[in-house]
Amino acid sequence: MLVQFRGLRAFCLAAEHLSFKQAADELCLTASAVSHQIRDLESHLGTKLFERRTRSVVLTESGRQLFREVRPHLRAIEQATARFRERPRRAPLTIRMPEFFASELFMPQVASFSERHRHIDLRIETTAPGDSSSGRADVSIVLTDRRPEAPRWAELFPVRYVPACSPELHARYSRAGTAALEQATLLLHQGRPDAWRRWADLAGVAAPSARQIIRLDSMFALARAAERGAGVALIPMPISQSWFQSGALLRLFSQDLVSPESYYVVAADDGDHPEATDTLWRWIVDVFAEAEQASEAA
Repeated sequence: MLVQFRGLRAFCLAAEHLSFKQAADELCLTASAVSHQIRDLESHLGTKLFERRTRSVVLTESGRQLFREVRPHLRAIEQATARFRERPRRAPLTIRMPEFFASELFMPQVASFSERHRHIDLRIETTAPGDSSSGRADVSIVLTDRRPEAPRWAELFPVRYVPACSPELHARYSRAGTAALEQATLLLHQGRPDAWRRWADLAGVAAPSARQIIRLDSMFALARAAERGAGVALIPMPISQSWFQSGALLRLFSQDLVSPESYYVVAADDGDHPEATDTLWRWIVDVFAEAEQASEAA
C-alpha cells in the first residue's frame, strides 16, 4: 500500500507537469526514481499510464482517467495533513504552587487560561508551607523571602498580613482597640508562630497575652476559622482579597504586618514544551500582577 501511495503521488505530479524531472524536484528525488515508482504503479495496475518520448511524456487514456479520479483524493489528503501539521501539539505541563495560592487565586482564573490555550494540559500540584519537595515542575509558584536561584523568575507580589475577624467579632472588638486582643482568641498559623509578636512590635504595643490561642496548619483553615468567628487572625494579602470584598472578613486594626516574603513564579528551562511553558509563565505574570493592583486599589 505504501509503495502504491508513493507511486500515485509521483504519478499525479508527473501528470500535472508532464515531466518526470519536475515531479522529482518537488519530491526531492531523482528523475529515475520517479520513473521507477511510476513503472511499479503501472505494473500493479496492469496498464500503461504514460507514453514516454525522447524529451517528454504524454498521458495515455488510462493515465488521464486515473489522474481525474485520483488527484482530488490526493489533494484532500495533502490538505488534511497540512491542517494537522498546523494544529498546536498537545503540551502537558506540571505547575506546582502553595495550597492557598491555588485555592484563592489560581483556580478562580484557570478557566480563562484553559479557554484560550486548549492545547495545553495542566497538572496542578499543591505544596504545604515548608514543603521542600524538589520534584520537577515546568512552572512553580513559591513563597519565599529571597530571590529564587533559577534562570527565569519573576516576582508576583509581596505579602502583608492584615489583622481580621468575622463581622460579629468585629462589632465586639473594634471599639476596644488593641486591648481587645487580651480578650480575644488568637488564631495562629503554625508555620509562623511569632507573627502576632512581630505585629505587636510594628504596632508599638505589648505582645498580646491572649485568652486562648488556636494553631492551624494551613492558611485556608486559618481564614475559614476567622470567618466562622473562632478568633482573630493575621490574614495574608493581597491573596485573600476576595474574603474582604465579600464581607466575610473585616479588618480589625490599621497596622499590617509587612512580610519579607513574596510570591515568585519560576519557569524551568529544560522542559519538553518550552513554548507552552513560556505561555503559562507570561499569563501568570500578567494576571497576578493585576491581582496585586486590584488589591491596592481596594
